[in-house]
Amino acid sequence: MSKQPLAEDFYRFKIGQFNCIAVSDGSYDYDPMHLFTSMTQVQVKELLRDYNLPTDRIVSPYTFLFVNTGEHKVLVDMGAGNLGPNTGKLVKNLKAAGVQSEDIDTIFITHAHPDHIGGTLDEDGKPKYLNARYFMWKDEWEFWFSDEAFREVTEHLSQIVPAEVFMKVARGQLGPVKDRIELITEEAEVLPGIRVHFAPGHTPGHMLVSFSSEGEELFFTSDTVVFPFLLERPDIQPIFDIMPDMAAASKRSICDLVAERKALVLAQHFPPFPGLGHIEKKEIGWKWQPILIS
Repeated sequence: MSKQPLAEDFYRFKIGQFNCIAVSDGSYDYDPMHLFTSMTQVQVKELLRDYNLPTDRIVSPYTFLFVNTGEHKVLVDMGAGNLGPNTGKLVKNLKAAGVQSEDIDTIFITHAHPDHIGGTLDEDGKPKYLNARYFMWKDEWEFWFSDEAFREVTEHLSQIVPAEVFMKVARGQLGPVKDRIELITEEAEVLPGIRVHFAPGHTPGHMLVSFSSEGEELFFTSDTVVFPFLLERPDIQPIFDIMPDMAAASKRSICDLVAERKALVLAQHFPPFPGLGHIEKKEIGWKWQPILIS
């Protein structure tokens, strides 16, 4: 991987011949007491102290990926839009990096949580990415447009954001681009050098995207693991996962895969920006090895 000095809101690097940019959409502060419902307040605070983290909040970067393969200009997920006071910066930061929204011809939707698709439409309800086609796992689309979704979201996620918000964002943001979405049903190389990987559990149709060029690999792991310390503590299940057992199985298979392949990882919510590093297999769990960027 070749790299350039870190800018405040975007970071350029290469995977083989692919020109990549990690782009910030901002960040979001989570109340840690809402994230680990199987743990007491005392246990949560002890956990965070063990990792030298604040106990009153977890600051989560929202980092997205643009890749110019030479043939395609690809974006993975579309940002959070106006989800929080410090989100919605993706299009601005893409422009700062020299990428216009109309340049993007392909968008992969890893899953339909608000922080990943809240930036699909502009303030007038029109698609921000006028020339893009979209790829999304079929199970994911069917879940969010089903009657089951509201019940599942209410049960698992309403402590963080009301279920109505999840449903409104998923249906409201994706409905207007329905005709542009190609639904995926199997793992495959969708475009030259770009492969999708099914990793359900966080949501029913959660997927990853990997990029390969000249023997180098990059995995955009989306929400397979949402905080670095959860790599070392696979016994802890965050509230985000709608299907916890399946999410744990997906985490094991994906983390083992990228560790074995020694692939570069863009871990979307790992601080500090740009969230690039490697996952190393340990006797229990894994270890995050961030890339030092000056």
